[in-house]
Amino acid sequence: MTNAKSVVENAARELLRALATLPSPPMLRVANADGQVACLIQVWGAGQVMPTANGERRNRSTGGRDECRADIIEALRAAGEALTRKEIVRELKLAGKAHGPGTVAKALADLTTSGVLVNPRDKKGYRLAAWRQNKTPSLFE
Repeated sequence: MTNAKSVVENAARELLRALATLPSPPMLRVANADGQVACLIQVWGAGQVMPTANGERRNRSTGGRDECRADIIEALRAAGEALTRKEIVRELKLAGKAHGPGTVAKALADLTTSGVLVNPRDKKGYRLAAWRQNKTPSLFE
């Protein structure tokens, strides 16, 4: 009977020898399964701190929200008019953008706080701050 630990250790040594030929150490995680056995292989540079899933999730969410903000601005420009949050989510989905409603809501909050978008609570939705607002003339103008 084969000792599972020695099989894994030998495979790890072979993997490290193969990776040592690369110009710079990769940072990646690979999961795979075959039959009843699954494994997770995580690789990083020996001089670096071991990456954590939480750190990757944080980096991914920030990058995802940056992309979402750009996609929201693009959707509003394409529409040429104010859109509600639900309409923005629908437009992004139709455009093949994979942003969930929570990410869209957070990105809209970021864009509103930074002044890129305005949402004057007129139930017409979000619009670019640069758009000229059509005001109804006052009786006293």
